[in-house]
Amino acid sequence: MKEPGIGLIFAHSPQARGRGERINGTFHDRLVSELRLRGINNTRDATVYLNQTFIPGYCRRFGVEQEDKVSAWRSPPHETDILNILCKRFQRTVKNDNTISANGQIIQLLPTRSRPRFVRAKVTVNLWVDGSWHIFHPTAGELPCELIEKRDHKPKEVSGTQQTEAAEKLGIGKHDENVHTPFTHAIRDRAVLTGNIARYQNMFTTQNITPGG
Repeated sequence: MKEPGIGLIFAHSPQARGRGERINGTFHDRLVSELRLRGINNTRDATVYLNQTFIPGYCRRFGVEQEDKVSAWRSPPHETDILNILCKRFQRTVKNDNTISANGQIIQLLPTRSRPRFVRAKVTVNLWVDGSWHIFHPTAGELPCELIEKRDHKPKEVSGTQQTEAAEKLGIGKHDENVHTPFTHAIRDRAVLTGNIARYQNMFTTQNITPGG
């Protein structure tokens, strides 16, 4: 409100506040009933009816001739930049790669004649109604910039068949007899030891020799 030079005129008298409350009551009550009677239930048709029918009829019925013929409307100040006022505004700090992000958009700041980088600088980011971005530095003014295309970082879905094929190429899940875990080594060593003991006992039994004798 301050930037375009708009001020408020407060109603300091009961009569002025009463007029405001009456017109609000009329709009909240009569206008709603009029829309319902005409079957208007969407914003577009309601706006057409309000501007072309309801307000002109209301003015004809309750309007009075103004005493002061001078219009209260005035032009905005000459230096007013409406596009940079009626916009979305963000305050950002420039990152180490000379970029900023706002509203889901990454913006690359370009070098100027006086300054190649703006790392850690505080800037104002304006998103105009036409969708264009404008970056402002407190001393350097508007900075040149370019948009960086958004990238989808969601992982690509892989089917079960593709996972199986990839596992086969990498040899994952295949049995290799030359590769044993410590547990496999223990089983193997126990089997070898048991076999050796059996053969040793069988050899002495066949020759009728008592072990240790």
